[in-house]
Amino acid sequence: MSSGPVSLTTLLKKTEHYDKDERYMATSDLCEALKRHAAVSSGAPENGSSSSAGYAYPPSGYSSQHGHPQHGQPQMLDANMEKKICRAVLNLLNDSSNDVQAIAVKTLGVLLRTVHEEQVQEIAASLCTLVLDSSKSELRDVYAIGLRTLVKTVPLHMGDVVSHHLVGRLVEGIRSNSSLTPSSAASKSESKQDDRSTEEIILACLDVLNDILTRFGSTSVSITRQHDQILNTTLAQLASERPVVRKRAGNTVGCLSSVISDPLLFRLVENLLSQIDLAEGVGRSGRRRTRQAHTGGTGTSSTMGAPAVSDTRALIRTMCTVSGAVGHRLGQEQIDRIVPIFLRFCDPDDAATGDDEEDSEDEDMEDANEDKDEAAIALANELRESCFAGFESFVLRCPKEVKPHLPKIIHSALAYLSYDPNYSYGEDDEDETQDDDEDEFSDGDDYEEEDDDDDDDDDGSWKVRRSAICAILAVVEATKDDPSKLWMDEYTLKKKETTVAAALVNRFKEREENCRVDVIGCFTRLLALTVAAAKAGVLVFSNDAMDTSELTAADGPVVIDLGSNYVSAIVKACEKQLSAKKGGERSKSAALALLSTLCTAPGGIGGAAQIRSVFTHIKSILSFGSSGDGGKYRSTSVGGNSKTLKLDALSLVRIMISSDHHDASIVKDALSEILLPELCRSVEEDWYKVIAEALRVLAEIPLLLATSTDKAERDQVASSLCSAILPRLAAHDLDQEIKECALTASSTLLSVLHESLTEDQKNEILKLLQERLANETTRIAAIKTLSVIAADNKGTKVDLSPILADTVSELASLLRQQNRSLKQHALEALDIIVSCHWSDSPTAMNEVLFEVVLKELGGIIVDSDLHISHLSLRTSSSILRVCSASGPSVKLHVLPACLELSSSPLLRDQALKSILELLEQLITSNAVAFDELLSALQGRLSGTEKLSVSNLAKCIAAITSVTTVESREAVVGDIIGSLESALAQGSDDAMGSKEIQLSLLTSGELGRLVDLSAVAGVADRLQNIYLTSFDSTSEEAKHSAAYALGRASVGSMSVFLPAILTALEQNSEKKQYLLLSALRELIHCHQLGDGGDISSSVPEILPHLIKHASDKEEGVRTMSAECLGSLACLHPSVVFPTLRDLVVKHGSTSTSGDASSESAETKDDALVCWTVATSIKFAIAGRADAKVLSEYMPSFLVLLQNDDLSVKNAALLMVYSAVHHTPAVVAGLLQDHILPSLYELAVLNLKRVVDLGPFKHTVDDALPTRKSTLSIFSKCLENCPGSLDIPMFMPILAKALEDVEDVQLQAHHIVISMCAHHPLSVISAVESFVEPLEKTLNKKKGQKTGTELERLNDWIKSGLRVMVTLSHVDGSMSCRKFAEFVERTKKNVKYQSMLESIAEER
Repeated sequence: MSSGPVSLTTLLKKTEHYDKDERYMATSDLCEALKRHAAVSSGAPENGSSSSAGYAYPPSGYSSQHGHPQHGQPQMLDANMEKKICRAVLNLLNDSSNDVQAIAVKTLGVLLRTVHEEQVQEIAASLCTLVLDSSKSELRDVYAIGLRTLVKTVPLHMGDVVSHHLVGRLVEGIRSNSSLTPSSAASKSESKQDDRSTEEIILACLDVLNDILTRFGSTSVSITRQHDQILNTTLAQLASERPVVRKRAGNTVGCLSSVISDPLLFRLVENLLSQIDLAEGVGRSGRRRTRQAHTGGTGTSSTMGAPAVSDTRALIRTMCTVSGAVGHRLGQEQIDRIVPIFLRFCDPDDAATGDDEEDSEDEDMEDANEDKDEAAIALANELRESCFAGFESFVLRCPKEVKPHLPKIIHSALAYLSYDPNYSYGEDDEDETQDDDEDEFSDGDDYEEEDDDDDDDDDGSWKVRRSAICAILAVVEATKDDPSKLWMDEYTLKKKETTVAAALVNRFKEREENCRVDVIGCFTRLLALTVAAAKAGVLVFSNDAMDTSELTAADGPVVIDLGSNYVSAIVKACEKQLSAKKGGERSKSAALALLSTLCTAPGGIGGAAQIRSVFTHIKSILSFGSSGDGGKYRSTSVGGNSKTLKLDALSLVRIMISSDHHDASIVKDALSEILLPELCRSVEEDWYKVIAEALRVLAEIPLLLATSTDKAERDQVASSLCSAILPRLAAHDLDQEIKECALTASSTLLSVLHESLTEDQKNEILKLLQERLANETTRIAAIKTLSVIAADNKGTKVDLSPILADTVSELASLLRQQNRSLKQHALEALDIIVSCHWSDSPTAMNEVLFEVVLKELGGIIVDSDLHISHLSLRTSSSILRVCSASGPSVKLHVLPACLELSSSPLLRDQALKSILELLEQLITSNAVAFDELLSALQGRLSGTEKLSVSNLAKCIAAITSVTTVESREAVVGDIIGSLESALAQGSDDAMGSKEIQLSLLTSGELGRLVDLSAVAGVADRLQNIYLTSFDSTSEEAKHSAAYALGRASVGSMSVFLPAILTALEQNSEKKQYLLLSALRELIHCHQLGDGGDISSSVPEILPHLIKHASDKEEGVRTMSAECLGSLACLHPSVVFPTLRDLVVKHGSTSTSGDASSESAETKDDALVCWTVATSIKFAIAGRADAKVLSEYMPSFLVLLQNDDLSVKNAALLMVYSAVHHTPAVVAGLLQDHILPSLYELAVLNLKRVVDLGPFKHTVDDALPTRKSTLSIFSKCLENCPGSLDIPMFMPILAKALEDVEDVQLQAHHIVISMCAHHPLSVISAVESFVEPLEKTLNKKKGQKTGTELERLNDWIKSGLRVMVTLSHVDGSMSCRKFAEFVERTKKNVKYQSMLESIAEER
């Protein structure tokens, strides 16, 4: 026999040793050997699920004395050795030592991954027999753990076989042990022992079944065949006398519900509901309602055979588990049945409190006795808790189906929010005592806490209250897009009307800590969502109202008066929590979080009284001991969490100071008087987070004093802040966050209050700042601080002369670093320092120092990083502006890079603007001669691309506009001469050259900057040149002329605009596009702020644009639409009504007359409607006034229903633009005006066959429509998901997954996005995704090569990415069809490389 088996044999013998330590060590060594075996076998190729051989590192070379493994080679384990190992491990489970049993279970988990399938079956059968053996009660837990370990670790491909061997026996074990009765035992003691044994067997079987269903339930065929049997058996256990069995059975039913078919699921729900429906309600009102529901016309109750309360609790808990697992699969019919039944068990009339008056009416004696039974009350409370847990699940999982029942659910939850029958809050005296001082409240609160201690263990009503709070929180989350009803809708509780928000505020007095924290947290979440909804325009706070008459309109947004109705009560309730001596720290943290959220709402936390009061309570949290305490910290709460409480308090102070909703003067006065000393002492804390937050607060304080004129106050605050900040700024052995916060605090202190600091203090801060600038870890933070300090703060500047030269040199040296962020911040700081502080030290900051800076700047001006180039050019311009003597240095170091960049086709936006400013500065400062710079720019034309000509034209126009009049006129004369000469030649080469294109563009750009009509004859000659160039055969010349005509019109609109409008009337159709292009440039320049007022010309321009709205050429209509869109941005009140009238006039598809005239008129109408929709798209993209647009948007949305397909497409693009740029404009119109059309257009299919002679080609005219529709849905999911009916969208998404490639790729992106943001909706539709995804993955490559093959692979990979993303969503693998699809795909070899690539992406 080989060395490997011999060594294993030695180990196996040692597992039978009399010494438990020897057995333990041998088993441990065996486990390690099997691990190496598993590691090697995992890399071996699989030849099948049952016949693949395992390879291992058998422990060859084991010492015969110690059994420790030496290095050996992998060898096969024969079947005989496998059997011996399995038998030995199973025997070790019976060991008398617990330690040996534990290592045996661990070894079993490794063994199952190494042995053949036959051995796994044998182990499973043996363990199952041991679990079901009633005589093995002492070791049953060990056997059960072993069996569960087997289920959890066995390879997936063996799941079906293992399930086949186990499920039937486990189900039979549950059934047979459930049928045993105590009477069969010989004695009472034996009866108890048998009961205990049968209970343990049932529980073990249920636990193993749970694991099997969780791991293999969706993929095992054996389990699928036994779904019915498992369901019947587990449902029967819900009526067990043992509570723990009922609970475990409910969990098993929940696991089973995730994998069973819809018919079985509905049968399960019906079974549960039918039994729950028979149950009698709890409480007097609940039982009365139940009897009314069960009483027929004869008045006879039909509740005979109703389950006991304990059984009902198990049924309801199981129903809640099922709804939590597969709530998305429950339909409207099931929800309509479940909710009313659950409401019977939590009737609002039974929500008693200790403050309720005794009911004087005579009640049924049986009811009265039952209500007094503590056990019955406890069971009733557990039932209610389960019901509210069910409501929470329904609201979150089935929001659409449960929506009709929300008012009743809310009513019930609000009633049980105050369900506390054993405690009186003294509500009758609440109004009289609500103005009592805080000390009295605190004493009372302490008294309440002491009184509650003895009763909390027996009183379980707090669990009901907490579950009711959770249900309300679920409602808050479900209505987060429009929570106005939770503030406005009233519910009757104890004969009083209240809203959800008011009821929550009133329950801040809750005596139980967990419930109190949940109530405050629930209201905080409601308030945060309401503030977000107000920002989105869904509702309005009364504090924001400028015109109350508009806000109260019936069709306007809901108005919430937060300040008058809630703020005072919220602040007072939070203060009570903060002042309670024995109040829990969690409650105080929750109160601080609520106040922080309240600061974001209009009006904040109120006026001076509220602010001062809150600051007083915060002071008590931050306070230190008096002098008699030796200056030690006096904790305001018990335990180590006081640091967290202080952190929350400091965060609240920072938010209050920085909030725009508070009067800054009130906050400043209260802060200086009450809180400032404690804030300064907080930076001496030990916890780094508290120190950092305290420094952030101190950084905000100087901003409060920016407008203060009280010098004494400013000096006092500045001195206090400086004393607190300087030690932290000077210390080196601190956390990085503290260092950065200290720098931030010093920046605001020095920039705002520098006049109140002494010279020594300022110099000390600047010295420390310079040290931090030299430190690599704090360098960027120091540069930011320097930028803030150096900025000109309302005419006052900090004297930086002591560090100015050294700082500039240091910043210049940092420009050589590779860190882009560092260079960016250094450039910004340099620009500010040069612009604001050159005059502070002109001798130090001279041209010599600037030359060093400019040399570094010139080296980083490249087109590969336009933002860094922009900052460098801006800094160079600032240097040249403040120090004209630096002109030669700019010319030497910066100008060459600037000229190189000017001819780059990548130059645009801010970099282009900065280069123009620098070139202008070079001319105005006489750093470069105009002729020299002009020649240099013109010389860049040769060798440049056509895209660069426009940038060169802008540069030439910029320097020409600031040069002398003589030089400007000479340049204009040369331009006109060259253009007239080229026109005279008339050749294509002459007009198409880059020189002519440059001349045309330069004239236009120069005309935008200066009034060319001021020079006699120039405007007329240019006008003739532009219009004549329209006849050129060179497309570049024509478009350049149109561009130049529009740009030149900006500076001389009185000359060029009439010419454009006249030409639009007279010229042929070929020139209309060019003239409209010129008009577009004119309007666009005015839109950007160039030129004067164009309003007087709008009535002259509009008729021409409307005339061309029906042009047959799409390019002409597009130009007309662009002009209309730009005009709408400038004058929305004029243009939008005009466009609305066009829709009204041309939007109707019904015409009369003969067929030819009707067809022509219909086509013209469609063209006009297309132009209107396109113009609205451009207007929205140009940021037209959303308020004005909202009035007319419903009229424009009518175009979605137009019969012409092109109009539909244009309207879809209009809607997409609105959803993308201004979602608030269409959010309220989606349901009624947009979505119905989108549902139709998303599945529109207009295929036609085009006969091309040798072959035929199929064209789908509706493809662009479907793509646009899907894009709108995608953008709605991002920007306004609350306005989208997601369940209605899921079938459309499934349909898109089987569309053509482009649509599929869009759908793939949407599914992946929804997995992160809307997982529940995805899970509900995941089964419908399987078939289209599988078709995509099975696309045949055929003879495709090159780009086509690469495109196909990308398509397939996109489908795989969707599958992988879906498989990671919780609950998706419970869908059997999808789970099988994933399993098949992962086993397919041809997808392995793609799946590995996707795994690397994740």
